[in-house]
Amino acid sequence: MRLFAALVSRCPSLSQRHSTSTWSSPGSIWTHTAKITNNTNYRTIASQHRRWAHRHSTLAGAPEQPGDDVNTVKAAFMVIGDEILSGSVQDSNTPWLAKFLRARGVDLVRVEFVPDTFEDIGDSLLRLRRKVSENGFVFTSGGIGPTHDDISYQAIAKALGLTIELHQETVERMKVHYAERNIELNEARLRMAQLPSPCTVLPPPENSWVPLCCCGGNVYILPGIPRLFTTMIENHADVFRGHGEIFTRELFSQMGEGDFSEPLRRIAAEFKDVRIGSYPNTKWNMSNPAGNDALDYRVKIIVEGKNQALVDEAAAEIDKIV
Repeated sequence: MRLFAALVSRCPSLSQRHSTSTWSSPGSIWTHTAKITNNTNYRTIASQHRRWAHRHSTLAGAPEQPGDDVNTVKAAFMVIGDEILSGSVQDSNTPWLAKFLRARGVDLVRVEFVPDTFEDIGDSLLRLRRKVSENGFVFTSGGIGPTHDDISYQAIAKALGLTIELHQETVERMKVHYAERNIELNEARLRMAQLPSPCTVLPPPENSWVPLCCCGGNVYILPGIPRLFTTMIENHADVFRGHGEIFTRELFSQMGEGDFSEPLRRIAAEFKDVRIGSYPNTKWNMSNPAGNDALDYRVKIIVEGKNQALVDEAAAEIDKIV
């Protein structure tokens, strides 16, 4: 039996960015101008966005009750696209996002895959917002291109009671981007600059024009292309932070899950403030025992929590049974 201890990477310190973004509201919703400058930290901006969502819960379908654990920041992810559901394109953003958030003390608690329809996108968005509460994050990917089935901006705006407006700063960036490549900036491409309003537009990474649009206080709309999805989130990593650290211990066993499931169940019941998961090695083949000799383990058990002492204590108890 081998016990491995791995500490999840600590939350990065707040950094300072240089940019300016304007967020305005039509009609009687609200009018606000948010400047992101070298004197503004991103955590403050994120908190302001969530307070906006809380005050306008009747518009945005924001949660009526806080989360069960006020010290836990939760996140949810909506993957949009018929191509994902049909198997034509494989989603790789979900596992990346889960690891990214976990390293920053944020729990990814729900992922939903939806087709390119207004109803499905809207229903999923409001459901996910209620799941994470106003201090959490909702990410979406896909559906923000120039074709007829790219309706994410419009569907999300409709679900949140917002309008769609051409974002001029994004248009200016697009003009430079497409001119450098001798590509026409036509009406179809300009659809990608029609964003929900009001919203906050976080500046794109270097050499990119694609905006990271935050609306409703905690909904972050991203493209489905993995290269853009990961780069845009990493560019604003300081926004997406939880409270404290998540400590992880991994244990590896040559026993089968059925051999220790009952004592493991008792340990899990005793340590309610830690998460205990058991995961068989997918390469283990009971039909070919000889081929298993080269495998390092048969079952991996992961113990996670925000209290390091409890995580260590639970791992020590599990070590006795596996």
